[in-house]
Amino acid sequence: MKRRRLLALSGAAASSHALSANAQRSALPRVGFLMAGEPEPMWTQFRKAMADLGYIEDRTVKYEVRVADAGRLGPFAASLVELNVDVIVAVLSPAIAAAKAATAKIPIIFNGGAPETGTVTNFARPEGNLTGVWGATSILAGKSVQLFHEIKPTTKALGVLLNAPDPFHVPLQKEIEAVGRAQKIDIMPLMLKSRDELPAAYDEMVRRGVDGVLVQPSLPLETAAALAVQHRLAGISFRREFAVAGGLLALGADQVDINRMVAGYVDKVLKGSKTVDLPVLQATKFEMVVNRKTARSLGLDLSPMFLTRADEVIE
Repeated sequence: MKRRRLLALSGAAASSHALSANAQRSALPRVGFLMAGEPEPMWTQFRKAMADLGYIEDRTVKYEVRVADAGRLGPFAASLVELNVDVIVAVLSPAIAAAKAATAKIPIIFNGGAPETGTVTNFARPEGNLTGVWGATSILAGKSVQLFHEIKPTTKALGVLLNAPDPFHVPLQKEIEAVGRAQKIDIMPLMLKSRDELPAAYDEMVRRGVDGVLVQPSLPLETAAALAVQHRLAGISFRREFAVAGGLLALGADQVDINRMVAGYVDKVLKGSKTVDLPVLQATKFEMVVNRKTARSLGLDLSPMFLTRADEVIE
């Protein structure tokens, strides 16, 4: 329901006739929030982090929220530029790319894989108008393959659902295939053009006889987890909500901590800092969430030693 409401607001804003920038600018600082895929819980986490810094929505800050699937973000990024927001928060690689394409002037604070896609190459003094926080997801993808092999040593084939409009699929696939070769696991990638292709993608993974499926994080994770359960496939991804929704395993950067760092950079920009003076940060806190209920339903035995390594076990 929240996603539908945010998408409706996004669509209305993008399709409305743009007023002049001066007429639109309110007395409050205006923060654009541009995200690919499902907005929650990251949108709430970001607002909470901003509130902890004293930014109260509609009292001390105004948010302009734009959410869309990976291939449809361009017009929404353009609408934020037309509004002349003070800063754009771009979440995940498609949003980062769309924001960068839309403006070379408005500061962009990213949460995602910009370094891995080549959007940023200088960590110490980021070029252009963007900086932010890198979650090292592609590296964690390789680790996830290793963990799955540990859970199911007989694994022969692993399906990978990739989001074609998301440039991050290139480094993600490369890392997974490298680890797959080392673990002697056949990696079977499947490129999706939209969320509508997810059900058919799972049908194809079952047909191919894979032992599990790894899902790129810019795809709708709750839907992907539910489909994994429905098809009796072990699902792996990178955010806690995937495991909560029924996925077997989620290994990724702690998004609460990342959003705290993103909010800190937004605060600095609103107070006059330049992005070139804000080095790219790397996530320092990571979490592994395991769904033991899903493991049992799939006949997978998680050893006590393995479970002690998890930050959260869903029973």
